Amino acid sequence: MKKLLVVLALLVALFVFAEVGVYPDKVVVGTFQALSGPYAVIGQEMSKGMLAYFNWINKNNGVYGRKIELIIADDQLNPTKTVVEVKRLVESDKVFAIVGGLGTYGCLAVMDYLEQNKVPFVYQGAGTSLLVVPPKRYIFGVQPDYTLEGQLIAKFFVENLKKKKIGVIYMANDVGKEGLAAVKMRLEKYGMKPALEIAYNPLETDYSALAVDVLKVSPDAIVIYGFLTDTVRWIKTLKDYGVDADIVTTYANADPSFINLAGKYAEGVYLTGWVPLATPDRPEFLRDYQRAVAIFQESYPNQIMSSYAVAGFIAAEVFVEGLVRAGPDLTREKLVEALETFNHWDGILAKDITWGPGLRRGKSTMYFMKIENGIFTPVTDLIGLD
Repeated sequence: MKKLLVVLALLVALFVFAEVGVYPDKVVVGTFQALSGPYAVIGQEMSKGMLAYFNWINKNNGVYGRKIELIIADDQLNPTKTVVEVKRLVESDKVFAIVGGLGTYGCLAVMDYLEQNKVPFVYQGAGTSLLVVPPKRYIFGVQPDYTLEGQLIAKFFVENLKKKKIGVIYMANDVGKEGLAAVKMRLEKYGMKPALEIAYNPLETDYSALAVDVLKVSPDAIVIYGFLTDTVRWIKTLKDYGVDADIVTTYANADPSFINLAGKYAEGVYLTGWVPLATPDRPEFLRDYQRAVAIFQESYPNQIMSSYAVAGFIAAEVFVEGLVRAGPDLTREKLVEALETFNHWDGILAKDITWGPGLRRGKSTMYFMKIENGIFTPVTDLIGLD
């Protein structure tokens, strides 16, 4: 009878003190991705990157003997669906954390819910600074936000390229407005203002009338805060109209599909980046990229690793490093404390990640690349704000 009582007491203790989603043999985590719908190509690729890394970790005995089980919810990049799916992941599936959610509006829609329920949210496939400024205890950003990026673009134009007349073309939404505000913020430090500001609807298919406004001002540099198809449409329109200005666009467009869509019009365009390019002159990055590809192809043989898959891979490797630092007695609070110890941490593809108490912006540096002969070519090292 005594033995039975001891066993029952131990079981009760385990039940009381066990962390949600943490089991002796596994950790259950969730993510929300667009697996169907118009943005499925992004969500499917990001999911592959996460799964590939987690599969590799699991194949190598997991973290402290625990495998990582990933539950992927398909929200179609619809924030209304995101809320429903994330609540299901947390309340029904009992996930330990959310890792690598995709989409600015979806991430914002569930940010407060996850914070209030003390569920760690590690890596958001989004660029809004609202996720990390002001900092929230359970929300850890990795990708650079548009406020950081916009300031660095202005710095690059003025300090590196010595530009004097800078125009800004931006989507008439929160992404574009944040990018515009950031560029203006940095230009003020140089005693400058944008020579041109044009807001546009990304669903429009003809920017000819707006391009005439650009011609009237004749800027020597242009920032385009748009996403893939509308950015390519803008570049084609500007070049066809004879606009001769250096163009920089956001890292969200730094994917081979951008070059494929733009064709010859992509030549000479600058983009920001935060994942170092694997080029022969940088053997350490080439080595790391080849290692990442080998890991990815263990799950997806002969497939090319897209930039979206890279994002998923980084989300997974950052989270796993947090698990390692949190120790074998895993809790959500220990994970938070562990993530706060990151100080310019480098993983395989993740580089220069820093968090701390009151600091949730994981990246504070970016670099610039240029499309030359159809190839992304780095033109700066990682740079930050001073």
